[in-house]
Order: sequence, then C-alpha cells, then structure tokens
Amino acid sequence: MAGFGHSSGAAWETEELFAEHRDSLKRYLRRHLDDPSAAEDILQESFIRYFQSRSRGDEIEQPRAWLFRVAHNLIIDYGRKSRADLLDEEGWERLEGRMGGGDQGLEARLHLSSLPWDRLTEQEMECLRLRSEGLKFREVGEVLGLSISTVASYIGRAVKKLQETEKREPSERGRATPTR
Repeated sequence: MAGFGHSSGAAWETEELFAEHRDSLKRYLRRHLDDPSAAEDILQESFIRYFQSRSRGDEIEQPRAWLFRVAHNLIIDYGRKSRADLLDEEGWERLEGRMGGGDQGLEARLHLSSLPWDRLTEQEMECLRLRSEGLKFREVGEVLGLSISTVASYIGRAVKKLQETEKREPSERGRATPTR
C-alpha cells in the first residue's frame, strides 16, 4: 500500500519529534493550563495531529513551530483565554510548583515576581513565553500568526517595559520611604 510508507515514516518522524520537543511543549502548556490532565491531552493531541498530517503526505517545514502553533490553537479551543496568570504571588507559586522550584533561584524568582507583568499586553506576554521555550522569532511568529517584525516589536516593547522598572529606584517601585 502506498499509504503505508507515509504512515511508517510519519510514525518514526513523530516519535523523534516527541522525544525532542515533548518537555518544552509540556512546559508551555502547563503555563497556560492549571489542569495537568488537560495539558497532557493537548500535548498528545498535538503530536497525533502532526502524525496525521505527515501520514497524509503534508509537508511541514518547521515541525517545532507547527507543534507549538497547534498546541496554542488547542488551548484556545479548550476554552481558556490566553492570559498572563503569572502576575500575582499566587500565580508565581503555581508556576514554581510546576517547575519544581526549591530554594535554588529563589532570589531570581522573587525579582521576577516584582516586575510589572501587568503592564504587558497578552501578545507581548505570549511572545515572551514562547521565546523562553527557545523558539526563534520566526517560530514564534508562525505559532501566533504574526510576522517576524511584529514578534520583534512585541518582545522589544515587553523588554523595554520591564527594564523601565529596573531603572527606577526601589522607593519608586511602591515601597514607602520615610521623609526627613
């Protein structure tokens, strides 16, 4: 059968991609979904769709970006609006639990939690999340349906917003200082 050749090659290719990108895609999904079983379902569905697409003989030039785009769309389909759930202390505690964080890097996590994440738009935050998973600007653009220049613009604006807080003195970040 002609389809058999596509299926067996697609199966091998999908297994290779699964081994290579499973952990990164799983982290991405868990940052969006509080339900670990939903994240696991979407992870598996993403790879199933990849296998089905390749079995049909579809060409996929950027498999990693393709997988993240499918997962992103499945999150939306799941009914959860993409949002920056890392803006409050509770959100950071949830993230820390997902990442298995202990005392290592506590200072860095505290520093990150003090940044003005609420100043970022959803698109800026989403671009940063994908970039933090190692996706290149081109791949982030493919996942979100944006041009490379738009991705660069979102990331640049997000970094600038976060750096603006860094440049301010601690007393300007909301800490009260006694006056003389």
